[in-house]
Amino acid sequence: MKKTVKGILSLMLAFTLVFAMLIPAYAASSTEAETKAAALKQLGLFKGVSDTDFALDQAPTRTEALVMLIRTLGKEAEALGGNWSHPFTDVDSWADKYVGYGYEKGLTKGVSAMQFGTGNADSDMYLTFILRALGYSDTAGDFAWNAPDALAKAVGILPDSVNTSEFLRADVAIVSWAALEADLKSGMQRLAKKLIEEKVFTEDAYAQAIALVGEEEPAAVSVSSFEALKSALIDSSVKVITIDSIGTPVVVTGEVTIPVGVTVTVNRGNDFYIEGTLTNNGTINVMGADSISTDFINYSVMSVQTGGTLNNKGSVFLKYGFINTHGGMAVVINGTFNNDGLVIVDGFFLRVDEGSFVNNTGAVVINNTNIFAECKGTFTNNGTLSGAAVQK
Repeated sequence: MKKTVKGILSLMLAFTLVFAMLIPAYAASSTEAETKAAALKQLGLFKGVSDTDFALDQAPTRTEALVMLIRTLGKEAEALGGNWSHPFTDVDSWADKYVGYGYEKGLTKGVSAMQFGTGNADSDMYLTFILRALGYSDTAGDFAWNAPDALAKAVGILPDSVNTSEFLRADVAIVSWAALEADLKSGMQRLAKKLIEEKVFTEDAYAQAIALVGEEEPAAVSVSSFEALKSALIDSSVKVITIDSIGTPVVVTGEVTIPVGVTVTVNRGNDFYIEGTLTNNGTINVMGADSISTDFINYSVMSVQTGGTLNNKGSVFLKYGFINTHGGMAVVINGTFNNDGLVIVDGFFLRVDEGSFVNNTGAVVINNTNIFAECKGTFTNNGTLSGAAVQK
């Protein structure tokens, strides 16, 4: 009898383990996806297959993905109220206006000149949709339509919980929610702020949606010296670091690495000098000014100098300034800046003076303001350079 019971228990355990392996991939983040889908619905940006079912465990079709994007942008009424056209012959009549709107607004191109495509949407497609909506252009070379992950991760629309290999409506909800806090390419304005200004939803409604989701921003660790920076970087619990040392630059010496998933922000009015070797696998933000006085403009500066080297394998942003053109500024003076990731120049300028900037194969530089290669400085582009040309 004991042997029989033991055998039954063993069989039940085996069945439980097998069953657990068969649970859909989205189940691990089902609570997150359901909460964010509910918050988006509360804002009028997301709909399910019924009033009570978001169908988060289903893969979105290409048409459904486009419709969800248009809703996320708060443009459904505009899409349905306009006279839009498209060249595709495989679009159902109910989706004509959605596809026509997406086509005319440059959000979608279809799988060919005459076919929109009737299969399921993968993560590449939806991330490409969102990046285009934020103002980035795969045509201009900001990213590749079939490889959007690097830029999507950099601008904050690809959270770690998204399953890019088995992309479901659950993942659409997570990406769409993240997009609300993403900056538009054209400046510092976030998508949510733009939608509030366009009266898609109110600030109060957005605050209520944020409260529903209940995500907490990681606490930032403030540092004012290189020793403090090193200590913060080796602490795996620290994800956000701010450099706050106005009047006394934080100077990198020796070798140090910014890990994946860690953001270092050079706060306004601060200077960050790299005189050793800094490898960036995360994100560096160099902030633009938001105030100005007769003797001080509080933009931040990052300088690769005195033989220093910055190896960027993550993302570096020169942030747009709220005051005139005084965004974040980066200079290379007798140093080396190797880019194997993404650099976005929305700030004051990137200047290479008696040093070198090398944009390696597969890397991307998006120049929305100014890049100068002056005097003995060299800018070598073996990757992708979009936007304005380098001035020499």
